[in-house]
Amino acid sequence: MKKAVIVVGPHFSGKSKTIKKYFKPLVGLSGNQRAFDLNEKPGIVLSQSLEEKRLGRVISQSVEEKRVSDVKEFLSRYLFCQWLVLAARPSTEVGSHLKEILSILKASGFSVLVVEVAKDQSELFYKHRAAEMLAHLL
Repeated sequence: MKKAVIVVGPHFSGKSKTIKKYFKPLVGLSGNQRAFDLNEKPGIVLSQSLEEKRLGRVISQSVEEKRVSDVKEFLSRYLFCQWLVLAARPSTEVGSHLKEILSILKASGFSVLVVEVAKDQSELFYKHRAAEMLAHLL
């Protein structure tokens, strides 16, 4: 089953920090690396070629921050993945794409976990969110 995690929070709430600082190291990624494989021992990073069948992708900048106008077209580039981690703004914010992202991912066969983050929390808060994300993907 394909699985996705959407890290949700307002601007400057720690979405990128949760993904980059705490989640990426759990799957062996650093810096700008985005491709990972959970079938092998955690920490093995695959090439980013589209031919990899069970590839996971991490997109730490929210869809709204990327200024994506066509969410369906944007996500279509990643729907081949077995695992997908991305960020979005809450559905209560003007311009949020969260509902559309959820709809597209579910229609594409993904089991989706929404992980909410909030500003000015302890580092342990963000670390626990990253652990929740990994648990869902496993």
